[in-house]
Amino acid sequence: MQKFEDLFRHAYAVFDGGVATELYERGFYINRPFEELNVSHGRDVAGVHESYVDAGAMMVTTNSFSLTSPQLDKFDIKARQSELLQASIRIAAQAVKSKGGEAKVGLTLGPMAVLIEPLGPTSREEVRQEYENLTRFAMEAPLYDFYILETFSNLDELDAAIDGIRRIDIQRPILASITAMSSETHLLQNFASRIGGRVDVQALGINCSEGPHDLLQSLKILKPLTSKPIVIQPNAGIPRSINGRYFYMTSPDYMAKFAKRFIEAGAYGVGGCCGTGPDHIRAIAQSLKMMEVKVIREDDSKSVRIGGGIEITERLNIGHRSLDVRSKSRISQKLKAKQKIITIEFTSPRGTDLTKFTQSLQMVKNANVDLINVPDGARASTRVSSLHLAAFVNRQDLGVKVIPHLTTRDRNLIALQADLLGASINQVHDVLLITGDPPKLGNSRDATAVYDIDSIGLTYLVEQLNRGLTIQGDALGSQTEFAIGVASNPTAINLELELKRWQYKVESGADFAITQPIYERETFLRWKDKTGANYRPHVIGIWPFVSYKNAEFMAHEVPGVYVPHWALEKMSRVQDDPVASVKAGVEIAATIMKDLWSECEGFAISAPLGRAEVALEVLKCLE
Repeated sequence: MQKFEDLFRHAYAVFDGGVATELYERGFYINRPFEELNVSHGRDVAGVHESYVDAGAMMVTTNSFSLTSPQLDKFDIKARQSELLQASIRIAAQAVKSKGGEAKVGLTLGPMAVLIEPLGPTSREEVRQEYENLTRFAMEAPLYDFYILETFSNLDELDAAIDGIRRIDIQRPILASITAMSSETHLLQNFASRIGGRVDVQALGINCSEGPHDLLQSLKILKPLTSKPIVIQPNAGIPRSINGRYFYMTSPDYMAKFAKRFIEAGAYGVGGCCGTGPDHIRAIAQSLKMMEVKVIREDDSKSVRIGGGIEITERLNIGHRSLDVRSKSRISQKLKAKQKIITIEFTSPRGTDLTKFTQSLQMVKNANVDLINVPDGARASTRVSSLHLAAFVNRQDLGVKVIPHLTTRDRNLIALQADLLGASINQVHDVLLITGDPPKLGNSRDATAVYDIDSIGLTYLVEQLNRGLTIQGDALGSQTEFAIGVASNPTAINLELELKRWQYKVESGADFAITQPIYERETFLRWKDKTGANYRPHVIGIWPFVSYKNAEFMAHEVPGVYVPHWALEKMSRVQDDPVASVKAGVEIAATIMKDLWSECEGFAISAPLGRAEVALEVLKCLE
């Protein structure tokens, strides 16, 4: 494979600036993909490339950043992927040729803009296949010199993308570039070791992110960790909105000053990303011509310090800690003592009057039950936050702990992490992680469903917090101690899919499960057998019916719940007698608990319609 530096034969390389930025400046707006311009306005795209070469760029990047399938699917133009990609190469190559042919052409490919396992449903093999296909299309117009995989933030995706390219092309150099702030030291360290450690990657880069100042700090972190050439392409600061349009305010002169600092700090290449245009690149090129380039050798430092004074090398070895060591978790305490877990499920109040809730809490305590669990906006309705309710219960000092459910429906990645850290501060150490019902099922149908990640991704996120890291890899300086609960559904219609999702949850860090309501012993035993080595402690969901209508509703309108015919029959026989109906529902619940007592680690008994006495009556039947 060709060395990256051999492409340019200079002590440094000047890269171009933002292609999309310059197209935007020339009047093409963002209601359609800029890559469509490769066919509809090819001459304008060529003009951008030519202006960068005129400014002093030693390479141009193709107008192909968003040509992955998921990006094109948004505009229903996936069928044009090959056409637009090959056009981008031909345009860039022709522009370089028209300017003397000395500049190089870099084929730019951005991330897929989808969540990769374990955060989302897209597998790494699907990522490999995507970039394999893109490379195959590109090789039909082989007028480029190297690949630029830029603006990646997920190293799993970047790693798979490199694999995909190398399935087709083992000759052209690859520049692998991530977007990372200087505070993301863990990400930068992993980038250097994992991506920089690949023999089939010739150069590393940091692009986009924020402005030059922060990328200089990131460069200083990355440089001692790799001997490979590093390319720095910062944004022109942070954009400002003026009359509905976004403008980057960092001047060309300011960028030029930092270009010198980048080279002095050990960068091999300097260019620009969002907000940079030909004027920025011209200033960079001129400033580098006037400086004496000092080669920075890799120093002898063995580690880089991160937040809290913890060394990266030390942080990397934390790994997944067993549930036994999470001493603050009530679930952990019970499992370690080999005690049955008994928890009562209450729906959180609709308003701020907690009188009835605290009365129920006292009833539970008096019955020697010390755990309750609370759904997060049950049925997508507006209720008191389960996390805040858990903190409230802790302040009552009743000896009762709460397992709050947490969904990914209402919070983005930032809010999920912030709320979990806040819960930890408030001594909440047991959580149940679920994806959550969509808003259309609740009383706020116009609400936006966030779903940045699903329950599998959330499991991974909490496991990261337990390791002292954010999901982005930033060090927190301390660690949470959550016992990570997840949902399992042994009654799922597509059991193979459910088992696959269960495997992903276990691999992501799940410690225990609370099941959907189960009414037949064989259902759980089949599930337990099929999970095999992936089995984790299971708390079985128990829902005592209070009426035939209640049973019918559970059977037909609650997603993921299976109510057997015999249970419906039993409830139907007493449907005209409210007292007998409650008794029958309690008997059904108690029977399944007795049948499964020796097969599971505990039970989560729902308080139907908020009636704590019904749930506690089930427990009395076991005495």
